Amino acid sequence: MLDLEYSKALPLLLGNYHSVEFVMVGCGGTGGFLAPSLARLILAINETGKRASVTFVDFDSIEPINIPRQNFVRCEIGLNKAQVLATRYSLAYGIEIGVIPSKFQREMVKSGWGKVTVVIGAVDQAAARVEISQTLDINQPYQTSQVWWLDCGNQGNGIPAGQVLLGSTHSLTPQNVFNEPDTPNFCVNLPSPSLVAPTLLTPNPEELESPPLSCAEIALYNQQALFINQRVAAEAIEMLAQLTLTGGLKRFATFFHAGVGSSRSFYTSPNTLSKFYS
Repeated sequence: MLDLEYSKALPLLLGNYHSVEFVMVGCGGTGGFLAPSLARLILAINETGKRASVTFVDFDSIEPINIPRQNFVRCEIGLNKAQVLATRYSLAYGIEIGVIPSKFQREMVKSGWGKVTVVIGAVDQAAARVEISQTLDINQPYQTSQVWWLDCGNQGNGIPAGQVLLGSTHSLTPQNVFNEPDTPNFCVNLPSPSLVAPTLLTPNPEELESPPLSCAEIALYNQQALFINQRVAAEAIEMLAQLTLTGGLKRFATFFHAGVGSSRSFYTSPNTLSKFYS
């Protein structure tokens, strides 16, 4: 069935800003394949006269089980994931990449005048998503958001399906989603990923084990399809490019199933966005 909502979608505009900061939380499956594309996006943004930067955040080390599903090789086993990716791609592209080799804390994200921050969640645990979701509290009601959350995920259990969700507020209203509620011509806010998919913040049973399981042990419970991470990363970088570089982004959620070749998106039309009003 043809989705006509795209024809009614309004572009998302970030307003005036001079710098964009990416904070990628999780450097394993999707994050590992997203890292080189982020480096190239930073180069492209810098060429426009704006400043772009990125920080990789991950406390985890590379283990044998991470190969071949993640973007690492055997000689890197035992090293921190964020540090490996930052070293590899800062040298490859001649840019500085920040590294925080520890668990993400919402205090790591700071607002700033003329700065847009995009927190990219490439994690597999609900607790980490809860922490990421709280960074949106920095944003002021009824104003263009400074902090955005892009969540990347896959279905697991060997199923080649995933989703990419982008948002900026946990409380979407007609007054804060458009530039003019009565006669809108562009969007300034979008529903947070947890509004679109509330189960993102619900722990899976294996996450509640005591003592806590390692990331590798959790991965054994919820095995990923071999190439799903590259597909999620490709969807994510295209959304980020339209958000920060080319403009004209008209979708805020994309779901796909690579096994059957299907894909669907939620578009920034007034009708679709109204389904997420608080």
